[in-house]
Amino acid sequence: MAAAGWSSLPADLLKEISGRLSSDADLLHIHQVCPHWRASTSLPAACRPWVVAGRARRSGLIPIGDYSLRLPRRGARRIEVGAPPAGFPYCCGTSRGWLALVDDDRSPTRLVLWEFLSNTEISLPCPSPLTRIFVSDDPLISSNWFAIATQRKGRIGQKTLLWRPGDADWTMMYERGTFEIGSIAFLEGKAYYIDVEKNIIICDLNTPSPKCTRMYNICSVVNQLCKCDRFHPMRGVHLVACNGELLLVVLRLGNHPSPAEVYKPEWMPDLQVELHERVMDLGDYSLFVGRGDTFSLSAKEFPSIKRNCVYYADNKPYNQKYWISMFHLGSDVMEEIPYPEELKQDATNWTPHDWFCPRKPNWTPHAWFCPRKPLRSNELGAGKAFV
Repeated sequence: MAAAGWSSLPADLLKEISGRLSSDADLLHIHQVCPHWRASTSLPAACRPWVVAGRARRSGLIPIGDYSLRLPRRGARRIEVGAPPAGFPYCCGTSRGWLALVDDDRSPTRLVLWEFLSNTEISLPCPSPLTRIFVSDDPLISSNWFAIATQRKGRIGQKTLLWRPGDADWTMMYERGTFEIGSIAFLEGKAYYIDVEKNIIICDLNTPSPKCTRMYNICSVVNQLCKCDRFHPMRGVHLVACNGELLLVVLRLGNHPSPAEVYKPEWMPDLQVELHERVMDLGDYSLFVGRGDTFSLSAKEFPSIKRNCVYYADNKPYNQKYWISMFHLGSDVMEEIPYPEELKQDATNWTPHDWFCPRKPNWTPHAWFCPRKPLRSNELGAGKAFV
């Protein structure tokens, strides 16, 4: 092998190495080294992340129901990830590369977390009633992960439950309850979520008994950020963990000069939040927000995204105008991917509402993309697959 160099590595070894890569960019690079490496490895079947689309009603998305994983690019091609565990056709969560699946969309009795690349299943006690499941970290990597479940409380409220590995059942996390959870982020053993009425709840889960703090409506704080004489309604407010920090994303409607703004929140002793420092440059990172888990990704590791952007997936039911929106923080420019024409004819009325990022590159043989010639790095550079 010394004379032939790296090009003589056995094909089986190259396949083993490529199967352990966690970055789309690394998988792309290893595929481009030479003809032998190209023949021994596969490109990602679909670059990450993906959009989670759900069936929509005029009153909003059904918390538990049919689901579809699709590309965020034009056309919104559907991604097939194999058959889910038998008897679990409905989805109620898409956290950390795992799908939370249940056996019934109205009165579920069984709950499982499923990771499709390894076909790993983790059975959890099924709380009843149940609306959503969120997972704090990847169960295959972290030993300190936990799950949060939401239950309806009255007509419009929700209460949250906590489950840790080894627990016999769910325990109450925040009995007082909130409105429906809009989005949630996890950082250093704490859960931060914002309900649909823009209240912030912070739950410290580093102790056996969770300690939750409710910070009331953030709208008044956000409205003070705009110094012009016009009222600009908010499209959404989200908390996102990015590179070890917690950031607050403000999305606005209408003709606002900055359709997306990012701030570093400061938590005050009087249960208030202050927003002083606006973040204009996320470095290589971009933020992904919707109605569920939020997260950040690096454009260096995920070559299909653009750096320093906010990607947004939360279109209203029956709005079939835009699929996703992308805000460039450096230029205050907004791009919108049109709603796919072919989906307008689908009676399911798929509506994008969240993001899903598999744990590893998906290089299964049902690839949607097969180039006729080797790709150069600039042919699948940052943002190429999204726009």
